[in-house]
Amino acid sequence: MNQSQLARVVAKEFFLSQVDAAAIINLILAKMAGSLRKGEWVYLKDFGSFTKKIRPGRNVRHPKTGQIIWVPPWPDVDFNPAKGLLPAKQRGGSTPGGKAKRR
Repeated sequence: MNQSQLARVVAKEFFLSQVDAAAIINLILAKMAGSLRKGEWVYLKDFGSFTKKIRPGRNVRHPKTGQIIWVPPWPDVDFNPAKGLLPAKQRGGSTPGGKAKRR
């Protein structure tokens, strides 16, 4: 589902115009992005949480020349799904044998 499809669903469900629904969705996403930029945690009940994470810098090898290049640290967003969002198998939860797999 993309943003315009979501706007259509929200518009139909709440008897809004698609433009108004899109504006509401854009506002929500902008507020979430602003919180993440500030380093705040964003939690949506029954969906999951988003956190800002700084990925460490590292050396990488250029595939064509073989030259080693330094990639500096960069900000990234980490998403942790809520327990009910994904099946236990995808979450790394309990397996059919009753014992949880260790990673």
